[in-house]
Amino acid sequence: MKVISFNVTWRRILLTATSALALGFGAIGNAHAADDWPKRIIKLIIPFPPGQTSSDVFGRAMAEKLGRALGQSVVVENRPGAGGTLGADQVSKAAPDGYTLLLAANGTITIAPSVYGSKMPFDPQKDLQPISLFALVPYMLVVPPSVPAKTAQEFIQLAKTNPGTLNFVSSGNGTTPHLCGEWFKRQAGVDIVHVPYKGGSVATADLLAGRVHLYCAGGPSTFGYLKEGTLRAIGLTSAKRSPVLPNIPTFAEQGVKGMENINSWVGIFAPAGTPAPIVKRLYTEIEKIMKTPEMRTLVEGQASEPMALTPEEFASRIRTESAHWAKIVKETGAGVN
Repeated sequence: MKVISFNVTWRRILLTATSALALGFGAIGNAHAADDWPKRIIKLIIPFPPGQTSSDVFGRAMAEKLGRALGQSVVVENRPGAGGTLGADQVSKAAPDGYTLLLAANGTITIAPSVYGSKMPFDPQKDLQPISLFALVPYMLVVPPSVPAKTAQEFIQLAKTNPGTLNFVSSGNGTTPHLCGEWFKRQAGVDIVHVPYKGGSVATADLLAGRVHLYCAGGPSTFGYLKEGTLRAIGLTSAKRSPVLPNIPTFAEQGVKGMENINSWVGIFAPAGTPAPIVKRLYTEIEKIMKTPEMRTLVEGQASEPMALTPEEFASRIRTESAHWAKIVKETGAGVN
């Protein structure tokens, strides 16, 4: 019995040692892979149509500057569809070797899981590695000149005086503008009707024509109209005023609580399991890029705030925002139906 115990003990020691060596060689292999990375073209998947969104504009500029910094071409591939989840799913299933990256907005990463539930083809928090958020996009509620309200409280009073007669538009069910509008209804205690459109440009066209009354939209899609005076912002859905839109008061300033932290962002991801040295290198280069006058001017010109979050800060933000949007979806019942 003692001999058997002795053999079993040594067998376990040998197995443990073998596993440790395997892990060690694996770590060394990853380190070597990161040392000579990149040695070929990198692909950046943008899950939106080319040229139609600020995300695409930001992504193409980032790809060009990142390619120069890394010494290899970063080629953009647009893979639109299913609210950005089609392209993101492709990246989540790619080899974690640093040669396939994703540019994504919060709608795909923090909102879609609550909206689509079990229909989501991947888990953003498990299947993707955050690299850096680099553009924060403020959201605001805007009205056309035909709506007499100039402030949030004036619009709330108008809606309460005419229950069920005013409406708010969105770029589709389950989108950020839809959830934002539903949450405003709840927080303000007003009865306004949701009118979903197939895309933001059509919704904006009807808003400009005065056929609809309210739109919760990102800064890039409305900034030009605000400057022209063809649309008016009644409040910003942020905890504090935006440095790129300093004249627009927040809802909190106007006595409407709970509208904070409804915004969008654009960031870079890699497949989960990408070696840490590659993740660190990508973040370091993105941070440098976001300090350049050219990139800051581009992002601020789209009414967005340039920044660079570390992978850890970005992951923490994603966890917090995902819980926040899940609460909004649950309490408003807003979804894709």
